[in-house]
Amino acid sequence: MGLNDIVVYVDGAEAAKARVDFAVGLAKEHGAHLIGIAFAPTAILPLYGADVGFADMTEVLQSVKTQGEAALASFKARAKSESVSAEGRLVQGISEEFPHHFACCARHVDLAIIGQPRDGDPLLGQYALAERCLFASGRPVLIVPAAPDKLALKTMVVAWDGSAEAARAFNDAMTFLKPAKRVVLVSVTSADQGDKAEVPAENMVTHLERHGVKAELMRIPARDEDIGRLLLTKAKDLGADMIVMGAFHHSRWREFILGGVTLTMLEEANIPLFMAH
Repeated sequence: MGLNDIVVYVDGAEAAKARVDFAVGLAKEHGAHLIGIAFAPTAILPLYGADVGFADMTEVLQSVKTQGEAALASFKARAKSESVSAEGRLVQGISEEFPHHFACCARHVDLAIIGQPRDGDPLLGQYALAERCLFASGRPVLIVPAAPDKLALKTMVVAWDGSAEAARAFNDAMTFLKPAKRVVLVSVTSADQGDKAEVPAENMVTHLERHGVKAELMRIPARDEDIGRLLLTKAKDLGADMIVMGAFHHSRWREFILGGVTLTMLEEANIPLFMAH
């Protein structure tokens, strides 16, 4: 998979600077067109008491719109400074609809870049944005923390559990895996179930090798530890620059509910996460 076009979520939060820098650097490296999307609500629901609903929110909404426009202007200036082809789009509407809109936009590019839910604009449901982007776009997603150490992606940790989601993530991440100096395939096993719980991983190592990716296989017993935190600890020990993994959810009617490991990784990772579903 090559990168010809990338979409990135842009807002006025401090964390967006690192996200934009990462997106611009990635677009420049791959010669990709970059699309920045910001959001400005056309209505804000009252949070405290019915009387608030009668207040004139015109000035607040205009201020939020101005912030979105300023964020896009900064984004375009950053891209221009690196000679990166870029465009900015300000989407206006209801907060609940924006995650769906962003996911639809992501369907027309090779990669979507968003921030961690804790770092985003509170006027927009950041978890809803992550969920929709991961599970309704059909595209891989890069989640960039507020302060990634570097863009150089030399050491990669790929989390293998034998699932279709993980297989999809590995395939979509080939653009990053092939040039990496070190790729470690981490397979977390359940120690209390013995050898039967081990996920066949050698075939995936062979598959990656056929694509020019020489991966080291590392099995880790889960014991009673949280698997997400276990992966993050191992990634830190290995000096990883990125983690590649499948994204999981628990269905509840028509909603997407983030699975435990996915949620832990989204909230606590301090390096970029490449996820696909």
